[in-house]
Amino acid sequence: MKKYVPTYSANTIFEIDLNFFLKNKFKYLFVDLDNTLDGPHTYVPSLKTIDLFKKFKKVGLNVVVCSNNSKKRVSKYCQSLNCEYIYRAFKPFPYAIRKYMNNKKIDGNFAIMIGDQIATDIFCANKLKIKSILTNRLTNKDQIVTYLNRKIDEHLRKKVKESKLTKSWREVYVENK
Repeated sequence: MKKYVPTYSANTIFEIDLNFFLKNKFKYLFVDLDNTLDGPHTYVPSLKTIDLFKKFKKVGLNVVVCSNNSKKRVSKYCQSLNCEYIYRAFKPFPYAIRKYMNNKKIDGNFAIMIGDQIATDIFCANKLKIKSILTNRLTNKDQIVTYLNRKIDEHLRKKVKESKLTKSWREVYVENK
């Protein structure tokens, strides 16, 4: 069960105070795209997402969008944000993200993954031995390939909640103030 437990939880990425990342010495945010930043099938970031990325850059956070989606979808979306990305990341397998981290010489102690699925995003973060934040999905819409994952995710979320091993980012942020 431990491999599915996120380090922290949040309602959405948009609610997380940027000082949380800074106080915990995170420099690199690996962020899922579909239902974490915007709904699936969205080729252009929402104004809310664009504003968030401006704030990330302003405080010196490096954001890498990590998606299992195609290059066409991810590159077009990330072009508007002027950010780096990993497409066809094949999460939960850590290979593409680990390769990126090794090439950029990123120390995992300063990295965190943020995503809306336990079986892909959180499992991958745990394989990489980096911290993670599990969010709720932004919409009820999903791609067809995600449907089965959602069924598994519902079961895993219940188990994680029962385990009481995850803290809200807010609890940790207040504790560290």
